[in-house]
Amino acid sequence: MKLVRFMDAAYQGKTPGRKLKTGERNLIFNLEDLADQIGEKPSRAEVQSLVPRDKNQLELLISDQPGKKHALLWGYITSLAAECATAPLILPFRDYAGLELSLGTIILQDTAGHSGSHAESQAASHVGERMTGGKIVVQGRAGDYLGQEMEGGGVIASGCRDYAFRNMRGGYGVVRGDAGKFAGLGNCCGRIAVLGSCKERAGWLMSGGSLHVRGDCGEYLGILMSGGRITVKGKAGRRAGWRMKGGSIKAASYGPESAEDLLELG
Repeated sequence: MKLVRFMDAAYQGKTPGRKLKTGERNLIFNLEDLADQIGEKPSRAEVQSLVPRDKNQLELLISDQPGKKHALLWGYITSLAAECATAPLILPFRDYAGLELSLGTIILQDTAGHSGSHAESQAASHVGERMTGGKIVVQGRAGDYLGQEMEGGGVIASGCRDYAFRNMRGGYGVVRGDAGKFAGLGNCCGRIAVLGSCKERAGWLMSGGSLHVRGDCGEYLGILMSGGRITVKGKAGRRAGWRMKGGSIKAASYGPESAEDLLELG
């Protein structure tokens, strides 16, 4: 057979630069293979359609190093693995763990034994983003955007950086230590409990749900909130309740320039 005819038969009339469409799926050995087929920013449905719920293949993909390039893909894979696992899924600290999780349990552990400033740099961000069910336990301090846009399930972390539970629509979040800035930003539903203290602008633009803080809160607590309930066992910083339109804030004490009618709103 001539080379031209051989190539035509092999590629079935397609150009060599394009992948063949066959009745069988292309084998996926790592995240790069998966990205080649669906891109670097696919939907969960696209990932689920290509990755069978096979324990061995899921473990193989989870063990791959995603880096920033394949972080979203890795996040979806962790959720698929947790949802079909019979025991909690133990994972290292990485961004997007539990992305759109619907059931099952994920436990994030600092398997490398980081401590101090290096541990802070290794904190995983976007953990539990857009989850609808299940449970995630972070055995350490989480990074930014913990539980962002979650609709159900629960997230428990030892501590977290900024924007925890941003645009939360349901479920619960527990921070056993301190939270950073903007906790509960844009919340419309769900329950948040911070057992330590919060930095500034917690509950900003909150329209529903609840935020409970056992320690103190920084300035601008509940700024521009229109609904929901904020309870602070400690003291609130300056300008608490600034430009509130609704909802309630209760604290042991308030800083200067706080809204005069905080206790009357609700």
